[in-house]
Order: sequence, then structure tokens, then C-alpha cells
Amino acid sequence: MAVLTPSCIDLNIRGNTVYSILKQLAEMAGKNGFVTDRNRFLQTLLLREKLHSTGFGSGVAVPHGKSACVKHPFVMFARQSHGVDWKASDDAPVTCWICLGVPQEGEENQVQLIGALCRKIIHAEFIEKLKNGDVSQIVALLNQTISE
Repeated sequence: MAVLTPSCIDLNIRGNTVYSILKQLAEMAGKNGFVTDRNRFLQTLLLREKLHSTGFGSGVAVPHGKSACVKHPFVMFARQSHGVDWKASDDAPVTCWICLGVPQEGEENQVQLIGALCRKIIHAEFIEKLKNGDVSQIVALLNQTISE
């Protein structure tokens, strides 16, 4: 299963569009060695977003993708203060992103990761910790969530 480290967290991601945020998340995936092709992973995220917004609500989005360019399942987190229109279910701007990537043959992993996160994202206390935690708190919170 995926394990987050501080290099998987960006508490000051820049950008004001879906494309700019997803591009930076794909770059982060490349820098961490999670993907063999950053542009291909970016296209995977963009295609998923085109199908249906990954904006969960309450300021959180969970962009995710399954691709042959993904070496192993991973989770990353990014946050900013001003928010981006993500066409979320509640129309609120998104300020927190939990990005997931799984290999092409990793459907079971993707379902497990998304399921674990969705069981937590519905709780205001969890969202509050994402919005206000420091890097070590978020690493601990997300690692605990995905290992349950």
C-alpha cells in the first residue's frame, strides 16, 4: 500500500485552474519517482476530470488516475488558501487535493484507496485537519487513513 512522506505534501501549491493544479500534481508524482511519464499521468488526471469532477465537496477534491506510467500506488496531498473552481458537488472552491495514482493493473488498489478516503472525507473533523494541519500532521493523518 502507498505510504506518504513529506515530499508527497505541498501546502502552498500555486495555480488557479484545474489544469495548473493537476500539472503540478503530475510534476510532484514525477519528482517522487511514482510515474515514468509526467505528461502521460497529467493526461490521465485530465481525462478523469473530464468524465466527472473529482471535487468531493467541503473544499476537497480527490483527483486520481490509473495508468501504465504509474510504478506503484501512491497518495499525495496539496493545499492552498484561495481555492479553485473544481465543479465540486457543493460548488465550493477547492483548497485541498488528495491525489491518487495506481498502476494499470491496480483497480483493486484504487478502489481500496478511494474507499478509505471517502469514509473519512465525510467527517468535518478530518477535513479540518487537512485544511489546518502541518506537513507532519497531514502525513500521519493520511497514512493512518490509507492503512485502515
